[in-house]
Parts: sequence; structure tokens; C-alpha cells
Amino acid sequence: MGQTTRATIETIDRFAEDVKLFRLVPEGEPVSFIQGQFIKILWEGEKGSYFAIASPPYEKNYIEILVKKGKGVSERLFEARTGQKISFEGPLGTGFPLDPHRTKNLLFVGVGTAIAPLRSTLLEALSRRGEFGRIEFYFGTLTPGHLYFGQEMAKWHAQGVNVVVTVTFPDEHWDRHSGFVQHILQRQSDPLHQTVAYVCGMKEMVEETISVLKERAIPEEHILQNI
Repeated sequence: MGQTTRATIETIDRFAEDVKLFRLVPEGEPVSFIQGQFIKILWEGEKGSYFAIASPPYEKNYIEILVKKGKGVSERLFEARTGQKISFEGPLGTGFPLDPHRTKNLLFVGVGTAIAPLRSTLLEALSRRGEFGRIEFYFGTLTPGHLYFGQEMAKWHAQGVNVVVTVTFPDEHWDRHSGFVQHILQRQSDPLHQTVAYVCGMKEMVEETISVLKERAIPEEHILQNI
């Protein structure tokens, strides 16, 4: 396992009734990590829980995690307040490498809170925009009320990212895609040459997405997961 670090909860932003974004400021030296890695939050009396880092590596003074309320540590985090101290192990995992894929087109595909490691990777790529080709970001979520980082997506679009959002349960005001994100990808048949895909989500979604991407000419070695 990785090293154990103490950190202070600096900010808590509510993204939905059951989702919050936490900014953690580590004590001592900044925590270095690779985009797409995760940490294990430790809590006395609870089994540790894993959360992907949502902030990019170039932000040296803090890390962010996106938390969906459940049981155990995530429930404790929802009860936490700013200024509270917590401990975590990490960074952990292989992350989403960018350096080996300079000059390639980048495709990000994720659902729900699995947007966290994709956001980290996208922001890092945008800080080095000239090193990569076309960038596309496909995000699927439950409802329009679960559109995490919605304001940021407009900024990504302004930076040349093709942002495609779909919801499973649209309301009467929703005028964009609806349905599963892998099905939106499947509706387009053009081959994705010279493309590296970063995929994160639930098992069934990931498996279906990988199948779609292979059909669109992305070799398996260029379809990456952060586990």
C-alpha cells in the first residue's frame, strides 16, 4: 500500500443530493500522483474506502475526490465538516498515462462519479494541449441534476474539447442526448484511428464500451482503465 497522509478538508461542494466534492489539503509535503490514480480514505471503526482523485497532478497543494453517499466511509464523509482532519493511503493504482500517447487523439468515456479520474486526466492533458490531437469527452449520468462539473464542461468545450453528455432519465427541459453513453458512441460508425481511450465506470458499461471502441478500430492496448 501507499504512504499514509493526514489532510484537512478545506472545502465541500454539494453536486447533487447524494454527491459531494471534497478538497483535501495534505499536511507536510505535497502529494505527487499520476492522473487517474486513487486514494484510500481511512476512518476509525470503518473499512477503508477507495476514491479516485478528481484534481489534476499540476495542482500541487490539494487533491479533490468526488464522493457518492453510501455506507461506511462515504457516509462518514457526508457528515464531515470543513476543517476536519482525515487520513488516507496513497496514491494507489496505475493511473491513466499520457506521456506514451503524445500526438494521439484522446477519447474519454465515463459515467456517474467515475468522471473523477477522467477529469483529472483531461485537465492534465489540456495543460499540455499542444502534445495531443483531437480530444473528445463522453459522459453519461442519471439525470440532468447529476451533471457533475457542468460549468467546467463549457470551459472544456471552449478549449476545443468535443463534450458529449447523455442522461438516462431526461426531464422535459433536457434537449441533449438521452440513453447509455456506450450506445451514443455506437451510433457513430466512423473509425477512431490514432486514438487512445480512457474508460471508467461500472463493469457492464466498461465491457460494452470496450466492445464498441474495438468495432470503431481502437486496438485493445489503446483502451485504458485505471485499475
